[in-house]
Amino acid sequence: MTRSPSPGTAGTAPSVLFVAPDRTRADAVAAALDRHDVSVTVEFDLGTALGHVADRTVDCLLIPGQFGQHTAADVVALVRDRHPEVPVVLLGPGGADGGDEGDEGDDSDEGDDDLLAADPAVYRFSDDVDSISYDRLADRIRAAVARYRSSQAQRTERDIVTRLERRIQRTERKITSLHGVAMRLASAADADDIYAETVEAAERILNLDICFAFEAEADRFIPKAQSSTPTARALRPVPKDAGAMGETFRTGESHRAVDMELHAFGRPEFGDYRSGLSVAIGSFGVFQAVSEQTGAFDEIDLELAELLVAHTNAALQRLSFERRLRVERDQYAALFENSADCIIDSEFVDGESVIRAVNPAFEATFGYDESEVVGRAIDDVVAPDDRLDEAAKLTEMVRAGDFVQTEVRRQTANGERDFLLRSVPVGENTIYAVYTDITARRDIEREMEAQNRRLDEFTSVVSHDLRNPLSVATGHLDLARESIDNDHLEAVARAHDRMNALTEELLVLARQGTDAFATTTVSLAETAERCWENVETEGATLVVASDRTVVADAGRLHQLFENLMRNSVEHGSPEASEPTDGGDDTGGPLTVTVGALDDGFYVEDDGAGVPPELRSRIFDTGFSTGTAGIGFGLTIVSNVADAHGWTVSVGESAAGGARFEFTGVASEP
Repeated sequence: MTRSPSPGTAGTAPSVLFVAPDRTRADAVAAALDRHDVSVTVEFDLGTALGHVADRTVDCLLIPGQFGQHTAADVVALVRDRHPEVPVVLLGPGGADGGDEGDEGDDSDEGDDDLLAADPAVYRFSDDVDSISYDRLADRIRAAVARYRSSQAQRTERDIVTRLERRIQRTERKITSLHGVAMRLASAADADDIYAETVEAAERILNLDICFAFEAEADRFIPKAQSSTPTARALRPVPKDAGAMGETFRTGESHRAVDMELHAFGRPEFGDYRSGLSVAIGSFGVFQAVSEQTGAFDEIDLELAELLVAHTNAALQRLSFERRLRVERDQYAALFENSADCIIDSEFVDGESVIRAVNPAFEATFGYDESEVVGRAIDDVVAPDDRLDEAAKLTEMVRAGDFVQTEVRRQTANGERDFLLRSVPVGENTIYAVYTDITARRDIEREMEAQNRRLDEFTSVVSHDLRNPLSVATGHLDLARESIDNDHLEAVARAHDRMNALTEELLVLARQGTDAFATTTVSLAETAERCWENVETEGATLVVASDRTVVADAGRLHQLFENLMRNSVEHGSPEASEPTDGGDDTGGPLTVTVGALDDGFYVEDDGAGVPPELRSRIFDTGFSTGTAGIGFGLTIVSNVADAHGWTVSVGESAAGGARFEFTGVASEP
């Protein structure tokens, strides 16, 4: 043997092996073909030559017509046992130097000739070395090799296509099987069952021998299921930011590690695995598969795993939705049954809101049993005849998707009542009509409206019908005093003054509940000084001990100060002829002081003060300790404080007089 042949490929020189019976022929054929650019390897051992044929390292085989005891047909048969297609060129004795397939050679054995002629890859040439046309032999070898290589390429292509078709068929079968898994997942009633079914399907259908599923918690992943082939180390909780699992969950992107030694996230913690898959199960967790071999998973494996996990995610979403839906239904049911409001569960049928159920509060308030009203239109049951058009408009608004909240009057078994109606959509075509009984409130409002009308009438009487005669009487009194000097006329004048004060304070009380209330920043000092000018002080003195600014309604703060100052002057001034609201008469000049507290202000005097036993009644309407007061002044003060949300208290000043403190007062620095 001269050298070992190497397999030829398209675009490379053919690998030709000559099984030579002797050195002379070997050298002659090899040298001649070499001159025609065909390189020949010579082998003198038939067994070795057949080994090269079996190894597919030969593109063409040259054999003599007789090799020892073996005929050409024997050698070809041995070759075909090892390679059915490799071309064989037979240099047989007695054949013509033609080169066409099976048309030249020795006719001594017709049976062998028939066998050789039937083989399209056998070519025969003359045995006479001197007479062989080596250029034709070289052409024949090149043509045979070209045909062989083309055939091999086609076979390789067919093999690839066949393998791909088989892979596609296997993939299709896996996809079909995964559809069955999806059906089982869709009926699973527990998350643990879903994880277990996922891993079992991955192992059985996708041939992922080592795989597992983890569920995400607040700060970690916990194992939920694993394949029958366990991991090298036991599964345990994993921090939520750990490795490929954390990255997969955070980004939602799948990962395929061909070689974990080269992967950014390194090897998993459960064994020395070399390759793996990591797929996010939506917002629920992560599925992973691993292998001890590098490159164990391709893109199709990843895509099939993603398909399986998509079914898992859908099943877990369904389970989560059903759980929330049950909670909401329970909440609606509890609200429906236990609400103090009247609730009608209705659905729209042919444009009408038809009653499906009513809650106990409806039965108690409207006086209708559920069995009496189910199946009837709401408006036919509760809308009074004179309000059917209004009810129909509200029903149309609700059907159009508008939220309705309005006060309505509805018919009950015991007559009409007032309700606040609200529409609450609870389904695609289902509405809760919620009726809150406001009859008592509306009765109070109507009573208040009537009282206000009467108060307006009273105010008109006080303002006009009493003031006008009093003005006439005062005018006649002034004329009489010009011509007559009589002590009785002085008593009449004092009576007129008291009647006038009574009229003014009655008007203040009547208007306190109707005047607009608007707060602003007000100076205590400026307000006190302005109010002092409006009060008959009768020699009393005002002291302002603070320049604080408070938040108050300016007009009502004026009322408060004027009434307090008037009360101090009336019960503490030396000129006062009789006791007033505050208490007994005192001597000496009176001083009224206005000052600031930590969260408010005070008004005090150095007069007689208020006895402790009377302080709890001092703000009652009409309360007075003497005949000079009319009992309204301090009531006005209390009302002003209440309107602002202040707290008012009465005590004793350092000088023994009355001290009124107001706390809870907003102020500015």
